[in-house]
Amino acid sequence: MTLALKLKYAFRHAMKRNPLVPRRCADLMSRERADPVVHLARQRALVTQLLAEACNVPAYECRTALPSDTDPLDYLREAFPIIDKGEVLQRPSSFLRKGRVPSHRLMVAETSGTTGTPFDVYRSFNSMIMEESFHLQHWHWAGWRPGVKQAVLRGETVVPIRRRQPPYWFTDPAGGQLVLSTRHLDRHSAVLFISELQRFGATHLRAYPSAAHALAAFAEEAGVRLHFDAVITGSEMLYDFQRERIERVFGCHVFDFYGMTERVAYAAECEHGRMHVNPEYGVLEIVDAQGRPTNQEGTIIGTSLNNSAMPLIRYRMNDTARWNHEPCPCGRTYPVIERIVGRLADQLYDLDGRAVNCTMIGFAFDGMHNIRKAQVAQTEVDQWVIRIVPGAGYTTLDSERVLAKLGKQVSSRIAARIELREDIPALPSGKYKWVVQECSRNTHPPRSVQANAVPKRISRAAR
Repeated sequence: MTLALKLKYAFRHAMKRNPLVPRRCADLMSRERADPVVHLARQRALVTQLLAEACNVPAYECRTALPSDTDPLDYLREAFPIIDKGEVLQRPSSFLRKGRVPSHRLMVAETSGTTGTPFDVYRSFNSMIMEESFHLQHWHWAGWRPGVKQAVLRGETVVPIRRRQPPYWFTDPAGGQLVLSTRHLDRHSAVLFISELQRFGATHLRAYPSAAHALAAFAEEAGVRLHFDAVITGSEMLYDFQRERIERVFGCHVFDFYGMTERVAYAAECEHGRMHVNPEYGVLEIVDAQGRPTNQEGTIIGTSLNNSAMPLIRYRMNDTARWNHEPCPCGRTYPVIERIVGRLADQLYDLDGRAVNCTMIGFAFDGMHNIRKAQVAQTEVDQWVIRIVPGAGYTTLDSERVLAKLGKQVSSRIAARIELREDIPALPSGKYKWVVQECSRNTHPPRSVQANAVPKRISRAAR
């Protein structure tokens, strides 16, 4: 399996990290501290290009002609209504550019379906290149340079999920990184993980917040010193208690980023902990309940600027944020947002008492197009319930597939059953909790796990 993984990663790097990426990254970095007028001009140019390309997208072709002498950003907000995932799901093909549907699997990203039905997001080659460029730019903020070794503790399937003997990692020579299996990290294997990280000499860790926090907790518990120059987190909520422990145990700053599979907006933390919105990635709006711009906390609306295959214009996220208009000490002149709040999730545990990463739970719903809404609840120490609001084409085969994917891609030590429902209500706050801990007798969670802590920042982009 290791050889197959190395070939897979080598091909992925050839696609995503070709010579265009560092050049695009350098171009982005050259404007980080430019006058905000420069950022606005670049964004207007990208919106104008988007509107020209969207003429070939059925969902937009009736309203994309930009009148002369009209500000493209004003026209975008005035001529295009806010859409959400439900509208895209009703007619997904109408959001694809005519005659240009990517066929390679690397150019199709699946939303997990944890806040609704999953759907495929088609990406253009330029979108893939730019995505890597934006992330590479963020890595530079965290002190990464070509040749610096990284460790990756995210959602990759590194070894078979049922394996109970190390190694639980592999070295990716093409990417200069050590890729570790989040699914196999527990207090028994943690010392092995730490020893391998020390042997490899990784100076930067890219991880899910929950995985980085678990590694820090195990290192602290074992009294083992593990140092990184920086930890780059994303794809989950980052809680204050997680940040504090990660930074204290590893002796470095955490650099969080915010993104999503739909690729409509992107923001990343600098060395001062400020979340900068990159205006060349997308148009990020914050609106109130009536869809009007607000300086208070409001819903995030995003417009993709680099994906001609499936441009999503004024797409509503399930996240809220607020603008921060104070200049950042880092000197970068990108807009800044604060207090991003998104998907709510509690901590669940398997039959052995191991914490199960909430982002990986979403893998059980990848490709499940007949599910309208889903929620995963731990109702007993030894029982999970998968609540599903079925779509029109849902059958028992879909139930079997979800359970099979849960056992194969999340954990083999889970006892779960499917429960079909007409609806799954949101919380009184209006937020939707897709992973719920309902077991009052559960004695597994460590005291450090604060399931209902208020998140300061989150990131949802799976890379």
